[in-house]
Amino acid sequence: MANLVLINVKRSDGKNFILGTGDWKILSDGLKGIDFPNFSVYSDKNGVGDGALLSGKRINDRDVQVKCRSVDPKNNASVRAAAISFFNPKYSFELYVTYQGVTRWAEAEIQGFSCPSENIHRPMTLTIKFYCKGGFLKSVDNFGKDIASVSAGFGFPFIATKGPKSIPVYAGIFNYNQEVVVTNDGDAPTYPRVTINFKGHVRNPRIYKDDNFVRILDNFVDGDSVVIDFENCTIHKNGVNWIHYIDRSSTFTEMELAVGDSLIGFSADDGDANMSVYLYFNKLYLGL
Repeated sequence: MANLVLINVKRSDGKNFILGTGDWKILSDGLKGIDFPNFSVYSDKNGVGDGALLSGKRINDRDVQVKCRSVDPKNNASVRAAAISFFNPKYSFELYVTYQGVTRWAEAEIQGFSCPSENIHRPMTLTIKFYCKGGFLKSVDNFGKDIASVSAGFGFPFIATKGPKSIPVYAGIFNYNQEVVVTNDGDAPTYPRVTINFKGHVRNPRIYKDDNFVRILDNFVDGDSVVIDFENCTIHKNGVNWIHYIDRSSTFTEMELAVGDSLIGFSADDGDANMSVYLYFNKLYLGL
């Protein structure tokens, strides 16, 4: 039977630690903080009359706690040492939680750890507290989409100029509009990340949504690559910070993908046919 609750903790150096199977079993009440985020509602008192005025709402940071018990007391010494070594607060972590077949994740930091020195012949308890600065849980799939896509192929008979038989040839349909409709059916708006690979000369490429855009004032050649992170407001060309080449009319904040459908496209002052554009985003969820 598949585990209904499984936690994979990924450390920033690439190492993993699994809870819920193997050496550590998650207790029946041992997982807290994934059902719903902390949130705040702000109000101001009415100057006249009863009640108050709603002034704002915010999803806050999140605390997640996991409590486990060791499976085999004979291995207490080694599994305890491994846990203490792994959950080093000097590292950052990604917390992947699988609950009833659905997996979501969050960036996390260690803010509490306990594995008491108790009777070595009995199962040990392990308690870990994570701090997640983002209140939402993220989808595992980044829903990558090729804006300059080739849609499903169609077939037609091509009559060869030489040879006795016609040769069946299959072709694709290019997205000549250079736009795609992106559907975000998560619980909140989210920001995308775009990768542009250049196959020839391109001048001043632009990624746009409605009337908003981010435009890079530069010339690119075959083999160049650009990554635009709209959440963190960064641009990197071939791995180098390239934010100083941005058009001053550009906006990062207006490029978020609202819940529902968004139309995303690309263009350039010259050479847009030499752009391969890929858009990625994680859907955001209130809980799991």
